Amino acid sequence: MKHVMLFSALLGLAAAPAMAASAPTQPATQAQTNYPTATFMGTWTVRAEVPPFIVAGNKAMGPAARLLVSVPEIYSATIGESRFSLARKSGSVWSGTQNNTTLTFTLVSQNAGQIVITNTNGHRVDVPLYRNDP
Repeated sequence: MKHVMLFSALLGLAAAPAMAASAPTQPATQAQTNYPTATFMGTWTVRAEVPPFIVAGNKAMGPAARLLVSVPEIYSATIGESRFSLARKSGSVWSGTQNNTTLTFTLVSQNAGQIVITNTNGHRVDVPLYRNDP
């Protein structure tokens, strides 16, 4: 009898993920978050020992708003650019181009994001970031 109860419990646990997977989900476009500009600003880093990306904002509102990104030397030496001015593309994405190099900053959450740097010659750098504000 003890084995039957244990088997029933295990069978119930095994079925739970399958039932959860069959539940309808929202498309990703509907679940996108609109983060305020201030949420993007601050210092962002990969690890504590790597110099951070510094993100500041201008005082403009609406379409004139810009994020100003200072790229650490470890990356700027490779990509050839040390500063970018980004414009809002969506609620969680800002992007800007400087001399054939595009930097796109996407927030995954309020404390995690990703910078993707692409060049017209095909080079691409993906940098997962975490908030590093004191």
